[in-house]
Amino acid sequence: MSLAAIILSLLTLIVLHRKTKRLLLAIVASILVLICFRFDLAALGWSLLDPFTDPSFYKLVVTLFLIYYFSHMLAFSGDARTFTHSSQALFDNPTAIAFMPTLIGFLPMPGGAMFTAPMIRNLGEPEGKSPDYLLAANYWFRHTVEFFWPVYTGMYLIVSLTGQNLAAFSVKLFPVFLSGFISGWFFLNGFRLPRVKKAPLKELKGLWLVGFIVLIGVLILGLNIEGYLALLICIGAYSVLRRKHISPALKGALQKWDVYVLLYLFYVYKSYLIQVDFPASLAADFQALNLGVGWMTALLPFFIGIATGLTPSTIGITTPLLMKLGADATWLYFWAVVGVVLSPVHLCSVLTADYFKADMARMFLRILPMIAISGLVLWIL
Repeated sequence: MSLAAIILSLLTLIVLHRKTKRLLLAIVASILVLICFRFDLAALGWSLLDPFTDPSFYKLVVTLFLIYYFSHMLAFSGDARTFTHSSQALFDNPTAIAFMPTLIGFLPMPGGAMFTAPMIRNLGEPEGKSPDYLLAANYWFRHTVEFFWPVYTGMYLIVSLTGQNLAAFSVKLFPVFLSGFISGWFFLNGFRLPRVKKAPLKELKGLWLVGFIVLIGVLILGLNIEGYLALLICIGAYSVLRRKHISPALKGALQKWDVYVLLYLFYVYKSYLIQVDFPASLAADFQALNLGVGWMTALLPFFIGIATGLTPSTIGITTPLLMKLGADATWLYFWAVVGVVLSPVHLCSVLTADYFKADMARMFLRILPMIAISGLVLWIL
């Protein structure tokens, strides 16, 4: 019953969003479907209040605000146009479109796919790239890194819970990232190689933005500063240099009020799932089917990942149970990430689908072959 409730709730979100193009309506309807299956007034009341007691909620609001503010600053100042011109001088467009999200993927930043979305649209639209292509490329290349990069919270959590060595665990999953990136390149761009062109230095001045991203990475990875603070420091310094554009950029970011309401509803959805103990019920449903450990290790984190859209939550919920059954930790981690990547309540998928005005369901279908190849590589290893 829990599995049916989660599937129906998420299908409601996808179908209603596809039909109405009104994301807030779709997420409210999906929450109502969940409530109909298991109504608990006390749990609902707590879930409505829970986001306001969770520091991560406020950090994510600040992060998203800064990302939207920065994208408006780049547009109003003309820096976005200069960056696009320089990128096209050095790379062909498919190479640049793959490179930028992958670079951001190395930064453990919530909503990171939204950070690169404006850049990717500026690169792809003049070339006639479809919104569906831009969404899939930006989303997939941003998330391939999460399969192995050791600074993500989910990986820290699973090695802590299983007593494994972080470096060894990361190295074991590196082929998954590599196969995901390579297969993504060929499935999205055909059988052609990335291309780097010779360009005079004066044509590359717009690539200062890459250095800006590297600086954010240094603050996060080198100085252990939280992502939202690193963004605040760097974007604050950039704003000093482009201060005449601060006012319209702030106005543009504040006009995205619906995104902040949407974020609140996602937290309500996740909280209600946990309050009414859906994850434990889902585990019981799978155990009742008498599945083998391998199937349990794939299906449980996969469906919990789809339901929550959060890798750390999925790892924290599923790892203690599955490790008692003798699960393989790398297999568990892979399917947790896959579930989150294919989740219609994952922040990156929702926000970027809305930004590109593209179909989220088609994007999920488009990245399935890359996921299958990555999973096959891990299974063989």
